[in-house]
Amino acid sequence: MSRLVPALALAALAACGSLSTAPPAHTGATAIARTLAGDDPAAAYALLSADARRRVSFEEFRLQWRATAAERAWQAARLREALVTDADAGERALLRYGDGKTVGLVRDQGRWRLDAALVTRTRAARPREAVRRFADAVRARDLQAFLASLTNRRREGLERQLAGFAAGLDRKVEGTIEEIGTDRAELRWDESGMRYRIILRKEDGDWRIDDIHIQPVGDSDDEEEGED
Repeated sequence: MSRLVPALALAALAACGSLSTAPPAHTGATAIARTLAGDDPAAAYALLSADARRRVSFEEFRLQWRATAAERAWQAARLREALVTDADAGERALLRYGDGKTVGLVRDQGRWRLDAALVTRTRAARPREAVRRFADAVRARDLQAFLASLTNRRREGLERQLAGFAAGLDRKVEGTIEEIGTDRAELRWDESGMRYRIILRKEDGDWRIDDIHIQPVGDSDDEEEGED
């Protein structure tokens, strides 16, 4: 249950905002292990967050639940082992501020501790400091810090490209998707002098994004035959 079980775990283990009113993550993890080992998809579905339930219907969840009994049993056993050897296993929390920024916390020896330093490198006096700042942003998956590490011209250009791509995608998401063979598809559109291509491939029965091309109209496109 490679897609749904992580969502189930996050729903019960991740606290958001208030740590004092949320139940201990150990309790949630124990409940998850019990649910994984059981045969009640409705109980498991109830543990998903509201956002997760919006993304997957109960019927889809139920079908995948029934098809992954062996994997669920294995995950339940591993989770129980972790809880026996480490009472804090997997306990994490996410504090979210009003401006959208977040701070990660991790449970360590019975106390909540910062998962990363609150301070960030705001200036880079030397090239190596700039690379470290960039590496920190990539490691933290922090888009704002990533953009802040770029030069103004590169950041502004990238932001324009991303904004154009997002706006076009919203308009074209219901557009024609060309299916090529049985395991490849492509959504393509031109807008404001730019050509956008989203390449999809079928992997383990699921369609996933394999590549994204953004380039000026007129530049030679990578032909399908040349793509891996």
